Order: sequence, then C-alpha cells, then structure tokens
Amino acid sequence: MKQIILREPKKFETLEVPRPVCGENEALIKVGAVGICGSDIHAYHGEHPFISCPIVLGHETAGEVVELGAKAGCLKVGDLVVLRPQLVCGKCLQCREGRYNICNSLKVLGCQEAGGSCDYYAADARLFYKLPDGVDCKVGTLVEPLAVGVHAAKRGLSGGFAGKRALVIGAGTIGNVTAQSLLALGAENVIITDVSEFKLELARKCGIANAVNSANTDLAGYVAEKFGPDGADVIFECTASEAGTNQTLDIARKGTVIVIVGVYGHHVSTNMGNVQDREYSLVGTLMYLHEDYVDAIRFLQEGKVDLKSLITNEFPLDKTAEAYRYIEENRDKVQKVIITV
Repeated sequence: MKQIILREPKKFETLEVPRPVCGENEALIKVGAVGICGSDIHAYHGEHPFISCPIVLGHETAGEVVELGAKAGCLKVGDLVVLRPQLVCGKCLQCREGRYNICNSLKVLGCQEAGGSCDYYAADARLFYKLPDGVDCKVGTLVEPLAVGVHAAKRGLSGGFAGKRALVIGAGTIGNVTAQSLLALGAENVIITDVSEFKLELARKCGIANAVNSANTDLAGYVAEKFGPDGADVIFECTASEAGTNQTLDIARKGTVIVIVGVYGHHVSTNMGNVQDREYSLVGTLMYLHEDYVDAIRFLQEGKVDLKSLITNEFPLDKTAEAYRYIEENRDKVQKVIITV
C-alpha cells in the first residue's frame, strides 16, 4: 500500500509498504480521508515542539472497517469510523485519575507514532468510533478537532454552561469548533475574533453570530456591548500567537479563567504581571477524553454543529506535498484541508 512520510521539514516521500496485519484486538480500516491539522503544519515547518521527523502524519483519520480481530469488540465490517489517536499507559497517576489525555507516556498516532496518511490503517478497535449515519469520512475527520473543542470548553467552564459568556480568540479550525462546542454545550453567548474576514465569515456560517475583526474593532468595547459590563466569564486563546496571548491578558476582567488552547511553535513574551495582579487562572487543555468524542459525535448527529462548512479544499493522497504547499501559500483562503484516499 501507499504511505506518505514527512521525511524532513517540507519534504514528503511516498513509500510502498506492506498492508497492516490486523491484530486480535484491532480494527483495520480502508482510510477514506485524513484532515490536515495546525499541528501538522507546525511539523511540516519543523516547528512543532513534540513532533520530530521522520513521521507519518494523520491523526485526523476516518475510514471504513474492512477487517476485525477476534477480540475487536462491537464494530462491524463496513462501519465508517473515526480514530481517537491516543496511546496511553493506563498505569501512571494521570491515567489512574481518568486524565489519560495527559498520560506520562502519551503517544499520539500521527505525531509520535505513525498516523493515517496511507491506504490502510490498523489500531486498537477501542480507538475507533462509528460515525453517525449520513456522515462521510471527509466530515468525519473533523470529529477529532471538534472533540478538542469540546474538551477545551469543559476545561474552561467546569462549573456549567448555562448563562455563561465566552470569548474565543482566533477563528481557525480549533477556535471555530471551540466556539461551536460552547454553544452546543449550552453557553448563553459566544464571541469569536480573528483578523481574517474569510475565517470570520465561516464562523458566522457555522452559527457563531458574534464574529468580530479584532484588527479594526475595539475588542474590549465590543465585549462590553455584547456581554455587558461584567464581560466574558471565560476566554479561550486559540491563536498560539504572542499578539493573541497578550490581547487576552490585556482585556480579561479580573479573576477570569483563561484557557490556552493553541499549540505554540515558539516561546512568546507575555505580561505575566497581569496574571498575578488580576488573579487570572491560566488553564491548559490537551486533546480529549472518550466522553468528549461521544459528545462530539452526538452534537454532529443532532445537527448542533456544522463541520462540513469548514472543509475548504481537498487533495488526493499522492498530492499531499501539494496540499501543504497550498496551505502555506494561501493561509487567508483556507480553513480545513482534507486528504482523500
């Protein structure tokens, strides 16, 4: 079968490798589509802090089950499924506490272990989730980032969502699905910001009505107008940029929970004095848990989220290198690029 490997930054190779053998606890899928994530872009440029070359990318993977091991559980051949790409030890403190998304030895399929950029892919059957009827593999790849948004939303509003107002900085894919997750979980109002009108219009199309360009708007004034004098209850920083981080620390009301969602490719200089003086709570968020996947799939099934509108471009597997170059050259015109297999 074909397998695409990122041999070194900005250099993909196509390999001919044996088709995987399905283990007794595994499911083998015919890969249908793979999403390109912001983390993949960082890896492509050699700037991801936790991904090294060579690596087979593809943690946003969906496909059709073609073979099941003897102990593979309740999936059926023919099911369309999406991968939850987490390998965990199950023994460390975090795993014992149910926080296996921050397992001490966490490995992410497509980041530290080979991912789904290939014709066929095998993994533990427990890591595959059946897609709702009528959802194809292309849309199915977006369940993974949606689960990231669901988990981030829960990290920021652990006390409940009713009556809460949230500000999301950055309308890329993760910012968009974080805002959609907040609304699906019951937040009263959500504002999303960006400097790209293209991404803001996509956000509006996905049902996030308060989408504002922070480059030409007094954001603090806009938040006060939409949320009232008490402002946002929680802020989600999804840009992983110095400018976005500092804007967040500047405009948050005292005592705000600030969730750091974006993956930073570089160290940033921030005003930590604001964190101390205003008693902010900085909260990290990483990936998701099983229940976040369940919620993400339920929201998709119930029509509470729009994932299809996020797909702006598609490339076949053998044009993977072209897809990454296209993203690099058209950052203001793309949201989610899908590799079809």
